[in-house]
Amino acid sequence: MTSYAGRLGMWLAHEQWKLEQASYDIPARQATPRQCAELAGILQRLSDELRDYAAGLAFGGGNPPESGSIDPDEFRRRGEAE
Repeated sequence: MTSYAGRLGMWLAHEQWKLEQASYDIPARQATPRQCAELAGILQRLSDELRDYAAGLAFGGGNPPESGSIDPDEFRRRGEAE
């Protein structure tokens, strides 16, 4: 089983391409409302997870949490649906 930190890292890497694509689509006025809304939701969830991870590092004696709300298959399923 992949650790929480490993799942978080995989999720960040998986969503990186969406951020990069948005960085081109938004200035070119090619981003759709759906694309923007989905990206905002992803960024919100990533922000929450990263905040929890940082708190674990800061207040957990330098140990990040070993479990969190990241479903390791969630981003894979979402990627297949796109």
